[in-house]
Amino acid sequence: MKFASFIFMLVVTALPSAAMAANTYEPQQLAELAENHVNELLAANQDDQIQVQAGNLDPRMGTRSCEQPLRVELANNASLERQTTVMLTCDDRDNWRLFIPVRIQQLRAVVVTARPLTPGQVIGRSDLKLSYIDIHQLRDAAHDDIDSLVGAQVKRRIGANQPLQARHTCFVCRGQDVTIISGAGGLEIRATGVARADGLLGDRITVRNSRSNQDVQAVVSGSNEVRIAQ
Repeated sequence: MKFASFIFMLVVTALPSAAMAANTYEPQQLAELAENHVNELLAANQDDQIQVQAGNLDPRMGTRSCEQPLRVELANNASLERQTTVMLTCDDRDNWRLFIPVRIQQLRAVVVTARPLTPGQVIGRSDLKLSYIDIHQLRDAAHDDIDSLVGAQVKRRIGANQPLQARHTCFVCRGQDVTIISGAGGLEIRATGVARADGLLGDRITVRNSRSNQDVQAVVSGSNEVRIAQ
């Protein structure tokens, strides 16, 4: 996820004097300025947990001084992904710059397996839990609702504590027999068919009616069950 960078000005109050007194910064303070700036830029992601960590600055560099308020901004071409770089600039007569690398972890609550799951297993609620996962580790869209996956079938083996993603499960699995429900006004007609594709709840898939040998479009409504929209 990319965000436009902007300048966050850190205002440091100087002691009253005939000339502006220089402010001094320990290496740890400079690292904290970089972390705080990245946190400010990522504050809009209220549903995610953001963890940022500046790279270690060599304590032998000693303190840095500046007579002007420090400018804190992303370095040119830096993005807010796994790694970014923050540039601290002092605009006094010394005119120094410091580039600090910052690691970003964006954690999101997603459904993960509570124990290993095997192909063909029907998922129960106790098989799943919510856990915060770094979004950069997710190859496909992940789920955030446990109840929407209860009753799904496992398509491939999944280890414990793994994010459950679309490729792992299906309520209706390709090649399996399904019940086709149609009708309205309290009158339902049921037929049997064969799923032509995998589908989760709410997915629209193609199903072949076993009696008519015709393909129909239906919405997955349960385990091995589809409903023809009226």
